[in-house]
Amino acid sequence: MSQHPGTSASSTATLYDRHPINADQILLTLQQEGKDLDRLRPADLRPHDQDHYGGEAAVLDLAAAAGLQDGDRIIDICAGVGGPSRLLAEKFAQARFMAFDLNGGRCRGASRLNALVGMDRQIDVVQGDAQRMPFAENSLDIALSQEAFLHIPDKQAVLNEAARILRPGGRLGFTDLVAGPALEDADRAALEAGMEMRTLQTVPDYMSKFRAAGLSLVRHDDLSPQWVEILTERLEWYRAMDAGTRQTLGDGVHERYMDDYETFVGLVQAGRLGGGRFVLRKD
Repeated sequence: MSQHPGTSASSTATLYDRHPINADQILLTLQQEGKDLDRLRPADLRPHDQDHYGGEAAVLDLAAAAGLQDGDRIIDICAGVGGPSRLLAEKFAQARFMAFDLNGGRCRGASRLNALVGMDRQIDVVQGDAQRMPFAENSLDIALSQEAFLHIPDKQAVLNEAARILRPGGRLGFTDLVAGPALEDADRAALEAGMEMRTLQTVPDYMSKFRAAGLSLVRHDDLSPQWVEILTERLEWYRAMDAGTRQTLGDGVHERYMDDYETFVGLVQAGRLGGGRFVLRKD
């Protein structure tokens, strides 16, 4: 998640400050499961820290599609609490990861979880704006992102930045919502007001922006059918987290989030929103 021109820092931060998946919620759940928080392993976190659609399998599929190799320098753009970076850092022990996000609470949560499982030396947590990333040109091998660009009003800016920081031949692999032909202006307004989902692109829109950034399409996968099932299950999972969310975030927070989330999932179920996985190569 990241903040960009055209958004209010407070509104975007508020969305993720009241998100059901957060470090405090994860640790509370682990305590309830009888885990010793001083003896956690990365695998203990994984049932709870994968804040994206499709869980571990989706992370591994995206990394494989992007051609991630051990020893690569990798950035997870809009990394949240850092679950994908921890999963991949276990699989690729010689790789170096940056978990990059704007939200201070998410960055602090990611750092805390990394330290608890002994991964703070392999994963750097960096706070900043994905539209203006503080990294040198041609300095990274792989950029990944999952369901995050949907919050960024200027999609071209983040694609340009990804292209800038990747070395020639480096790859960007990301998943995102895509607008279907039946998505109406009223739907877009509801998603922006409730979920900070902005300027959602169609697949042709994205293809044009890739070319403008100097990124060549390696592959595109339509994830829409899978996401209907995943998001329907995720909606029920979030509903079941009410008691824990009340304890960590306070009364009323979960209800407000869920009202907006139900609207979003309804649009996916109706086919007005879909999902896509894109892999791009820097020319």
